[in-house]
Amino acid sequence: MQRHPSETENKLLLLHAIDRLGSATSQQLLTFVVENELMDYISLQLGLAELDESGFLRKQPHALGTLFALTGKGHDALLMFRKRVPPSRLAEIDEHAEEWRARFRREKEMLSSFEKRGENDYEVRLRLLERGCDLMDLRLSVPSRVTAQEFSDLWEKRAGRVYEAVMHALGDDEAGG
Repeated sequence: MQRHPSETENKLLLLHAIDRLGSATSQQLLTFVVENELMDYISLQLGLAELDESGFLRKQPHALGTLFALTGKGHDALLMFRKRVPPSRLAEIDEHAEEWRARFRREKEMLSSFEKRGENDYEVRLRLLERGCDLMDLRLSVPSRVTAQEFSDLWEKRAGRVYEAVMHALGDDEAGG
């Protein structure tokens, strides 16, 4: 027989997840809770809405969308009522939190997108952020959707090297010469 957690338990689980994962978009949280079999889409969305309305979460604008973060009130509620969640469910979050936190941080810092501009013209936008501020915002025109998708897909792996190469090309040669 499958156990059905209460709405309160799901909300506390969300507070715990955000506490451990850091600020995240609803899409990031959805991926996390579904892949770890913690709750379904509807429970997540209802929980986020109610926690936001009650002042336990705050919304922060970000290039990825709205980030949800704990407020002081949310942190206090979690400390007071965390024991209402079975320890095994909290442990599921804690077990994977560091890996997911790093993944979410990369997703929030290395943004890529593309859009069609003309018949054989796509604009790829590659951004590297640090603490929410642009370190680099690069826009490239490429001839195909395939190339645009490849650039977008490779950005997370290569953003650091691209940034270093640009900084070296623009700064180090001049300083050394």
